[in-house]
Amino acid sequence: MPKGYRIAFLTSIDPTNKLKLSGSPYYIMKALSHYVGEVTPIGPLTLGNFFLPYLIRFFKKLPRPYNLNHSYVFAYFYARNFEKRLKGKNYDFIFAPRSSTEIALLKTDIPILYYSDTTFHSMYNYYSWFSHFCRLSEIEGNNIERLALENSKVSVFASKWAADSAVNYYQTQKNKIRIVPFGPNVDFIPTREKLDHPKSREICKLLFIGVEWERKGGQIAFETLLELKRNNIKAQLTVVGVKPPDDIYNEDLIVIPFLNKNINAESDQFNQLLLKNHFLILPTREECFGVVFCEASAYGLPSLATDTGGIPTAVVNGKNGFRFAPDARGQEYAQKIIEYFTDYDSKYIPLVQSARQYYEDTLNWESFGKAIKSIVDEFLDLKPE
Repeated sequence: MPKGYRIAFLTSIDPTNKLKLSGSPYYIMKALSHYVGEVTPIGPLTLGNFFLPYLIRFFKKLPRPYNLNHSYVFAYFYARNFEKRLKGKNYDFIFAPRSSTEIALLKTDIPILYYSDTTFHSMYNYYSWFSHFCRLSEIEGNNIERLALENSKVSVFASKWAADSAVNYYQTQKNKIRIVPFGPNVDFIPTREKLDHPKSREICKLLFIGVEWERKGGQIAFETLLELKRNNIKAQLTVVGVKPPDDIYNEDLIVIPFLNKNINAESDQFNQLLLKNHFLILPTREECFGVVFCEASAYGLPSLATDTGGIPTAVVNGKNGFRFAPDARGQEYAQKIIEYFTDYDSKYIPLVQSARQYYEDTLNWESFGKAIKSIVDEFLDLKPE
């Protein structure tokens, strides 16, 4: 494409590191470069080590947790330092992914496009690790989010769940809100012809991906494996990214504790797992979106997940998988698997094809990039070079 817009990619983390936020900043930046314009990273930016340990030590003494990541202290630090980095630079707009604290107090004439898969309010007391902060931290966190939304020309969210929070809780005008889902955080996308290569019908292969066994619903995935076997379905569960508790054992359980997508061989191994398994099973308890659902869909791998958080945007019932009630256990998941796996040609294959189609229509970086380009054209009324 032509040179396009001049974009300041503002985030405090290193956007070139695929291990940060599951690689989303890296792939977002890549999509913007392809479809929107010339991208310049303005991060990473880390707080000085001189005073940070003292702050942490002080706030640890409080009876309830204080969240420094959504605090005025961090917001002020980010604002002053990013203002210095932006001073005298000629950018058409700032793209700020998952950067509410970074932009909340930022003073600049450059219009800001804020992109996120969540808000402070939608995460608070939803994620177990993001709960029961002290009252001061709760107030500051919500104020930081509100200021970030007000400071942005337009706010774009990955899911309806997050967008609804911005509108309903923070009273952001609906005409300043857009929804654009993520794409897959992988470098290799198979062709449809590659997906037509038949998988083994002898063993139903389930794939579980996540670094937190409990939060991602690992126990339910394991129950599903056992339930399939009780129903005389030959099955196998591969767990990637975490080591299950010691009492979780079965001869058909395979554990791969860690894969680093920055290493080509391990990235290839990850891709092969997406290609050879029959279902992604992720009965997660808490989820803002789940980029892994985009990756699964790109590989024609139907997803089985919980109806919670931002997942309804990522997993559409009957299209690229199925969502289950939060209280569903392995028996319910197994019943759906049996229904489709035992009717392979009439039910499973069409589900594979529709999962891939949902990727091609919605859950891809080209759609993301073109949607962002359209939003920038609409809101900023600029004429890119």
